[in-house]
Amino acid sequence: MNGSDFHIRKLVIVGVGLIGGSLALALKRAGSVGQVVGVGRSRANLDKAIEAGAIDAVAGNVRDAAQDADLVVLATPVNTINEYLEELACVAEEGAVITDVGSVKEDIMHAARRALGKNYSRFVPGHPVAGREKSGIDAATGELFRNHKVVLTPESETDASALSRIRAMWETTGASIVLMDRREHDAVLSLTSHLPHILAYVMMDCLAGADNAERCYEMTAGGFYDFTRTASSDPEMWRDISMMNRERLLLDIGRYQARLEEIAAMIRNGEEDRLEKVFADAREARSYVTERRIPAS
Repeated sequence: MNGSDFHIRKLVIVGVGLIGGSLALALKRAGSVGQVVGVGRSRANLDKAIEAGAIDAVAGNVRDAAQDADLVVLATPVNTINEYLEELACVAEEGAVITDVGSVKEDIMHAARRALGKNYSRFVPGHPVAGREKSGIDAATGELFRNHKVVLTPESETDASALSRIRAMWETTGASIVLMDRREHDAVLSLTSHLPHILAYVMMDCLAGADNAERCYEMTAGGFYDFTRTASSDPEMWRDISMMNRERLLLDIGRYQARLEEIAAMIRNGEEDRLEKVFADAREARSYVTERRIPAS
């Protein structure tokens, strides 16, 4: 199925925030969706989503909304995705495709297998590697996924047509698809997203607790803002992500702590050449990553 042939008659988005709202806006702009129904905890937020043109209607609960849906997207915080999966077992029975946008895959996929049973094949796990430190429908944009990657982590029993539909949906938004094993996904995202968020939070916590915090605030500049930007992200969301990927994240925190101790020893012992070599290698790696990044249009 190519993007030009892709169309969703009825799409249900559970959690119409930054990711869910941006997905709806992108699909509407492309003319690839008929009706979009939103489900969420806050009626005020859903009303905003209607005003923004992201959704067409609101449903009181996911089970009623999804009865005749073609596709259901779970775009809620990771700790609530598992709860909604329980309510969607009957929807998968009727042939709807279900996907999610969670930043942790293994825990969610285990929950989906338990909840959906024999209809687990209709679940296509996904994660758009795109976002902002701001959340909510007010931050949503139809351009959010353009030139970004979406990771899909199907298993051997994943229905081929369901996978094809989810791939086409994301490609319609301008994203490119990467297929991964769920364990590889969680390991990669631990280092590239989860740990960096923790470091930003800890840096701000360290600064806020300093005796000279106010003077430090006065002296912050571009580099500090770049490094700590993600500390503006939703604390509840990142608490849950950290706990759900704790095994992998603890390994990476340990690696980071060990490397930081090595750097401290170089400074303590006056090992200038070794320290400069670490910085030079890091700069080279950063340049390599930057050159590979696709610029946003």
